[in-house]
Amino acid sequence: MRFFLPKEPAFFEHFQEMSVCLTEITSLFQEFAQRFRDFEAYWHKSKDIEHKADSIAHEIINLLNKSFITPFDREDIYRLIHEFDDIIDLLENTIHNIHLFEMTEKKDFINEFSELIAKATIALNTLLSETFKHQKYTDVIWKLICEIHDLEDLGDLCYHRALRALFVEEKDPVEVIKWKDILQTLEHIMDVYQNMSNTIEGIVVKSS
Repeated sequence: MRFFLPKEPAFFEHFQEMSVCLTEITSLFQEFAQRFRDFEAYWHKSKDIEHKADSIAHEIINLLNKSFITPFDREDIYRLIHEFDDIIDLLENTIHNIHLFEMTEKKDFINEFSELIAKATIALNTLLSETFKHQKYTDVIWKLICEIHDLEDLGDLCYHRALRALFVEEKDPVEVIKWKDILQTLEHIMDVYQNMSNTIEGIVVKSS
């Protein structure tokens, strides 16, 4: 990571573009969770962001394949960009499935996860910025990694609480299946945030 910026600034620029996409779809999901209507319109907006992120991911992979000397381990770059892409895809999938399943009666966990995801996005984007700026393990980076891990723990608690409430309160088995699918996807999104923080931690440890 120490030689990341001087060697190939295009990598950093593309990762910044991915951060913008993540911020956009996170904000969209927050708005969607609050309004919980106009599902098709929100899905089309999320799909546009997802397509843009896919294009950026392909540019990074193409740049990686063309580069004789890479900023850091190739597998770390691949892992990081795929995890970035996974979060954006999963958020788009969540909006799409709520639209597809016609989930008109919102569950409380939608708002709870939207807040956790918003906080995780801010922490992750800051973590990336700090990593590129300092190019070594710092106290700020350590605190951001811990924050993301704490948010993932809160996501687990939210998941188990919501799953229990779903089986207790929802009488329609079809609705249980639909909402369980949505709930599992949201819980998985928080897992990927933690996976990304672990990937970044591995990168800065190698470079420190």
